[in-house]
Amino acid sequence: MKQVPYEYRNLPIPGGGYVTGFLYSEKERDVLYIRTDIGGTYRFDVKEQRWISLIPHVTMEDLSETFPIALAIDEEKPGSLYIACGVNRPGSGVLAISDDYGENFVYEKIPVMIHGNLNGRGTDERLFVKGNVIYYASQQEGLWRSEDRGHNWKKVDAMPEEYLTFVTEIEGMLLVGTAGVTTGTGMGSGEGDNAEAIVPMRGHSLYISYDNGFTFEEVQEPENHVVEGCRLNGLVAQRWCRDEKYLYVTFASTGRRSYVLENGYSCDSGDTIDGHVVRYPFIKTRSDEAKQVQAATAENGTREDDMTLDALWEWRLGSMEDITPGSASAVKGIGLENVKRGDILDYGFSGISVSRQTPGMLVASTIVKDDGDSIFLSRDYGESWKQILYDLSEGEISFRAPYMRPKCNGGHSLIHWLSDIKINPFDDREAWFNSGTGVFRTRNLKDKVCRFTDWCDGIEETVHLNIYSMPKGKVQVIDILGDLGGFAFEELDKPCGNSFADAEGNRYITCINADFSDVHPEWLVVTPRGNWTGKTFGGLILSKDQGKTFERLSMPFGLTEDLDEALHLIEHPNVNSGWVAMSPDGQNIVWAVAEGIELPVRRLIASHDGGKTFSCCTVYDKNDCLKTTGKVKVFSDRTDSSLFYGFGEHSDFYISHDGGSVYREYELPVEFPKVEFGLIDCANKTEVRGETGRQGIFYLAIGEGGIWKLEYCRETDKVSLTRLTAPGIVAYRMGLGLGSPDGDYYRDSKAIYFNGIVEGKYGFYRTSDQGETFERLNTDRQMFGEINSIDGDCRTFGRFYLATGSNGVKWGAVCGINR
Repeated sequence: MKQVPYEYRNLPIPGGGYVTGFLYSEKERDVLYIRTDIGGTYRFDVKEQRWISLIPHVTMEDLSETFPIALAIDEEKPGSLYIACGVNRPGSGVLAISDDYGENFVYEKIPVMIHGNLNGRGTDERLFVKGNVIYYASQQEGLWRSEDRGHNWKKVDAMPEEYLTFVTEIEGMLLVGTAGVTTGTGMGSGEGDNAEAIVPMRGHSLYISYDNGFTFEEVQEPENHVVEGCRLNGLVAQRWCRDEKYLYVTFASTGRRSYVLENGYSCDSGDTIDGHVVRYPFIKTRSDEAKQVQAATAENGTREDDMTLDALWEWRLGSMEDITPGSASAVKGIGLENVKRGDILDYGFSGISVSRQTPGMLVASTIVKDDGDSIFLSRDYGESWKQILYDLSEGEISFRAPYMRPKCNGGHSLIHWLSDIKINPFDDREAWFNSGTGVFRTRNLKDKVCRFTDWCDGIEETVHLNIYSMPKGKVQVIDILGDLGGFAFEELDKPCGNSFADAEGNRYITCINADFSDVHPEWLVVTPRGNWTGKTFGGLILSKDQGKTFERLSMPFGLTEDLDEALHLIEHPNVNSGWVAMSPDGQNIVWAVAEGIELPVRRLIASHDGGKTFSCCTVYDKNDCLKTTGKVKVFSDRTDSSLFYGFGEHSDFYISHDGGSVYREYELPVEFPKVEFGLIDCANKTEVRGETGRQGIFYLAIGEGGIWKLEYCRETDKVSLTRLTAPGIVAYRMGLGLGSPDGDYYRDSKAIYFNGIVEGKYGFYRTSDQGETFERLNTDRQMFGEINSIDGDCRTFGRFYLATGSNGVKWGAVCGINR
């Protein structure tokens, strides 16, 4: 099989996803990593001022490294990097170990469930490494220890809590943060109608061991409060840092709006409350062994070496001191005038970091502060604070990525989920903070006015659901993705001015799919969710200028009670709209209204006037009986506006001849596998592509079953299916591109691009002869994690697009051909 040398680049967004934490080396200058929830780990290249992804080798066969939950460095081994990651299966955690800054890895197993995209992912590092000894603080299976660099593990039975948030070792003291779930009280509401309600309260959160984990003691922490409206009370230790005098720890409690309970302790669960920042002085005491040595030397009249005695000192934590900005320590800043000492704050604290150059200097950040998160700076160990960033009201923040600008976000800063902030240990003028949409940096932290800006160059951490190469027009690519909604790229190397938005610039979020007319590709219909602010609503949005502007179609209330309930729900923030198909003339629009990730037959509706009005569709099975159950995903014919095709949950197949109103089932060949098509992408592990310029032709990638070609002949009213790939060839996702360098996309045959397994090897492949021969288009360092959709370029032969779930949108071209 021919190997074609390809190079890959990103359609730049950049950023876009939740960066869950930073890790600086404390001993090696310019070594900085970030972990993300779904996009793996990155290393910052100081020379190029760009972030470098450490997961280009990760394939769909094992996505563990795309979901890191914790990072660690062995400070005695320059170049070392440890990553705890996994895919949310019992006992299948992975420890990725590198000795060359993440260029290459070896792997060990951690015998617990791990996943970097679960609630609580915003807390501090759950890994600690020192030589061959590794501690791992699991998400809900207790504390684990390895003494042979991760090859074997043993649970630390002395730790009383199973749900943990971090672990570290400080001067021989083992510190563990917990969520207080298994040690909590009143997690139910009592039994019986007359039972007294029990207020749920978390157990103790912060523990310390002075004997390498044989025993643990509770560390003093702020008082837990019962907060009206909160379904679960009690503080959770979020993050820690230290200087020469103090250990600092941040705390937060589950908020009133939290949509999860046990794991609802970080910024990613809805909200937090009752935040605290506290400090503990370090106390140096003589150990029993030191006392014995001193007594013996005194009795013998000799003097023991000072270094020997120093090694025998022990460290302890002193009493807790609350230094929370406003409620315990003095604070200056806009919006804080009414905060009084002793107040229960309506937000939590998470990020905390100290300067190594300026004694007493530290920063702290809030999480889920309703009117915008804040960053505070102290120059006196937390005795007093100054607010240096607060929404757009205090401090300075600028946005380099176009979609981040306030005019695209309802006039506000889009900063949210600010759960970590780190001061450069070698230059305390520089600090970084995270967010739910990338990372931000300042280089003048110590100035009177601190200026932050996004610095996501190289970070492409968005979940892309569908990708469409446009056959004509200024727009080259329509990108459909989670959170940010959609982009219409006119140039492959420049970010778009904004994602899909209304006339005021308010963004829609998480579009599921789009459809467009091959005849009039400026017409585009999309299924978005409404954004979190409530300024846009889900449903259908229609563009007649290739995604520059959109009109939201009126919701078709009044058809059925079930549909009315679904449509009202879609008008809530962040609810799936469903799946849409549009005819070539733009007049017929069929909408499969979603029920979660499913596309129920009973919710299929059609419009024959460009979306002005809708009516319910009818679907009949092979026995001509009306179907009211089951699922169906609908596609339009690419040339005939009267034809629509429905793909069901068990390879049942339907055709409409009247513009999408009435569907009848057609028998498919018995050799075609049973496939689930009736889910939204990317819950549906298939890809269906209609062929431009051809009536009734579709290509189907169905995983283990390979690639099939479906043909419907209207004259004979017959459906045929041909398997294009031999048994053993696997095809997960698939798209069609220009068939030859001088070809015509509308008239000529297409090249098929897909990811899958050919001759036992996973990769990206192209066939230009309907599956007779294949060319491999990547190397083992060009895998890019999860692939949710593929499309070939309609205008440039050899170029194709990968909508990844971990690494943004990649486009590939033959090496040396970049345009």
